[in-house]
Amino acid sequence: MPTDTDITPPETDWFVHDRFGLFIHWGIYALGARHEWVKSVEKLDDAYYQRYFDYFDPDLYDPRIWAREARNAGMKYFVVTSKHHDGFCLWDSDLTDYKATNTPYGKDLLQPMVDAFRDEGLKVGFYHSLIDWHHPDFPVDGFHPQRDDLEFRAANQHRAIRNYVPYLHGQTRELLSRFGKLDIMWFDFSYA
Repeated sequence: MPTDTDITPPETDWFVHDRFGLFIHWGIYALGARHEWVKSVEKLDDAYYQRYFDYFDPDLYDPRIWAREARNAGMKYFVVTSKHHDGFCLWDSDLTDYKATNTPYGKDLLQPMVDAFRDEGLKVGFYHSLIDWHHPDFPVDGFHPQRDDLEFRAANQHRAIRNYVPYLHGQTRELLSRFGKLDIMWFDFSYA
């Protein structure tokens, strides 16, 4: 029978000691003043949800304050949603136009956050969704916001996950190569 030490890689030993951290869910869904699943739960179509993108301008965003307060609270790491299920990217991805740099804010949100938390001595991690409702090849599944729209489903029956996978891999490569060493890479979702 394997023990925890048999299945836990040594490079993750820090997590046993540094368990107190900050997990930030943040994206354009914040404009709706609800939650990150708002697009699916309320079955918002792309046209309605686009207004969040069109008006996204976090003018009070200052990751240095977040990082300082996290350190002052005794936190040892932070994880942020690089991309949630809606497909919106907090960094300047080369693979999509659906990103912070194309909103009214116009800047990468992820790099300043990474820098601020590292400067305060916290470990850095990304939460990255395997789901992407914005991508034209991600299938209309049981969680998709327009899952009950029969006309939408019929028009999108050609979607194929095999065409989406290279995009997902490409974004993962961007995250792993542009932001230095990551202490946590958290992939969300499984259909198993």
